Amino acid sequence: MNTKLITLAIVVVLSGCLTNPPGQVIVEEKSFNVVESKSQPSSTQSKKTNVKKNWSLPVDSPILKNYSENDGHYGLTFDNASGQEVRAVRKGEVVYSGDRMASYGKMIIIKHAYGFYSIYNQNQELLVSEGDSIEKGELIAITGDKPFYFEMKKYEEPINPLKYL
Repeated sequence: MNTKLITLAIVVVLSGCLTNPPGQVIVEEKSFNVVESKSQPSSTQSKKTNVKKNWSLPVDSPILKNYSENDGHYGLTFDNASGQEVRAVRKGEVVYSGDRMASYGKMIIIKHAYGFYSIYNQNQELLVSEGDSIEKGELIAITGDKPFYFEMKKYEEPINPLKYL
C-alpha cells in the first residue's frame, strides 16, 4: 500500500514539472523558411520571427503582370528582353524540359523540397534536361521574344510566387 501511495505522490509532483504555467502557450515554429529571432521573448511578448529568403527571382527584369486569382493569371509575367538569362529560383530537380505544349513555348519545370514546383515558360533556349539536379541561381535557360512567364505551385495548387521570391 505504501509503494502505491508513494508512486502516486511522485507522479503528481512530477506532472507539475511537465506543464506550462496557466495562460502560457508555447508555439514552436518548424517551417523551413522561418528563422527564430536571437532574443528570447518574454511570456507577455509575442515571439518574433524573420523570414529567411531561400528563393530568388528567375530573371532580372521588371514584372509586367502580377499573380491574380481573380484574373486567372497564376504567375508572374516579366518585361524581359530576348536573350536574358533565366536562373533557378531554388535548388531542385528538373522534372520537365521541352516544348510539347506549344502555347507555353520552351518550358522547364523544377521540383523543389516540400512539394514546391517552379515553372519557367516562353524560353528561347533550354540549358538543362530532365533529371538534372539544379542549384539556386544556376543558369537554366535563355529568354525568347515573348514576355517570360513564371509560375509556382505547392503540389498541384498555384501559389503566389511573390510570397517566396
